[in-house]
Amino acid sequence: MRCGIFFSLGCSLVSLVAPVVAQAGLPSCAATCFQNALMAQEKCTPTDIPCICGDATLNANIQGCVLNTCTVREGLVTVNATSAMCGIPIRDRSHVLLISAIVSLIAAWIATTMRLTVGIVRESFGIDDVFALAACCAATPLSGLQFVTPALGFGRDTWGCTPTEISTVLKYVWGSQISYFPTSGFTKLCFLFFFLRIFPSQSTHRTIYVFIVITVLYTLGFTITVIFAAKPISTYWTSWDGEHPSIYSINQNVFYLTAAGVNIAIDFAIVIIPIPQLLKLKLTGRKRVFLMSIFSVGGVTIVVSLVRLSALATYGTTSNPMYDNMMSGVYSVIEGNVGVVCVCMPSFRRFLALFIPNCFDSEENSKYTPYDDDTPNKLSSSKPSRKKKSTLQGSLFQTTIMKTVDTRVETERHDSDDEVRLVDLQRNGRPAEGDHTGSLERHEPYKSPYTQHYPGN
Repeated sequence: MRCGIFFSLGCSLVSLVAPVVAQAGLPSCAATCFQNALMAQEKCTPTDIPCICGDATLNANIQGCVLNTCTVREGLVTVNATSAMCGIPIRDRSHVLLISAIVSLIAAWIATTMRLTVGIVRESFGIDDVFALAACCAATPLSGLQFVTPALGFGRDTWGCTPTEISTVLKYVWGSQISYFPTSGFTKLCFLFFFLRIFPSQSTHRTIYVFIVITVLYTLGFTITVIFAAKPISTYWTSWDGEHPSIYSINQNVFYLTAAGVNIAIDFAIVIIPIPQLLKLKLTGRKRVFLMSIFSVGGVTIVVSLVRLSALATYGTTSNPMYDNMMSGVYSVIEGNVGVVCVCMPSFRRFLALFIPNCFDSEENSKYTPYDDDTPNKLSSSKPSRKKKSTLQGSLFQTTIMKTVDTRVETERHDSDDEVRLVDLQRNGRPAEGDHTGSLERHEPYKSPYTQHYPGN
């Protein structure tokens, strides 16, 4: 952060007060400014603290003097001393950041554990699950570093912090931002590889591959940029006092606003990708809405990103960075962890089905007598049965027909409404000629003259 920010910070609050010239604890430059300003007016006496604190003209004169004669560190000391004299309390909302980081990170790990459990138990673990785990791992330092910064003054008025605390907070903020971009990128890649696995359309695949490349470039580009935001790198957190100049440094305000804009644009595009495919499915209105809601959870991160964008508007320009910039830290942590939760949401129902099958599992028997063995051929009754089995292979939106020589039709469904598959079998269990396997958007179900219609089909 530029030294001018802190200089402006110090002077803006100093301008509210003008303690007596001999006030203990004031830097000599500030004492001189107060003395000269008091001598140039007749309204307030040197001992009339309420008058000095409330005189706008007097404080404006002091502000200009301190800007020209005091260092940033001296300005912060002056602001802190005069705040105490005028009874202005030091504001502190650092607990907001601490609570947000702890709660959201715990939620992210719980959601990730649920997703991984489903993938392992159901033997459906894929590359999208790998990216979900990677996103949660990247979110851990993003949040973990913010466990420490509140105790160092992040969220407190800047003039209430020591120079060492300010430098340390800036270093941790830099570290958390290095973790932010991988977290954001991995959540996007998780969604994209999930779509790649479930949508069979080649045109959709091409679109997904394009956004995979864009996401990788976004992640690498902004991560590398924030790492080398200044030269030497250490000046990212030491140049604020004007005593440790950098050879070069990026415009942080422009950088973070640009990164946020690109992030939101990619998220918006990813949310749109599955919508055309979902609209083509021949589903009931309720199921269509259910699936649309599942695939639109990424929109939640867009909302958080937009809120974060408003907080970033003042980043690098505020006169009270330790207090004002804390909210951008809060939204960064929440955005990263909420993104992890969102990519894991489609697995929640199946996870609950592992422990509460009566409420969430889709395996249920009809009122008809079941077959007395595990093959589709041997009958214990002349009436067919309907059985839903668990399978996680193939496209989420594929259907399968199972038929035997007695023309009985058995429908197999996955353990969640978003996974359905059709398989055409002979009596001996091998695929018949002209296998009718395909997505619901391409194939009509097999019509048997003896097909039994069940409630809900």
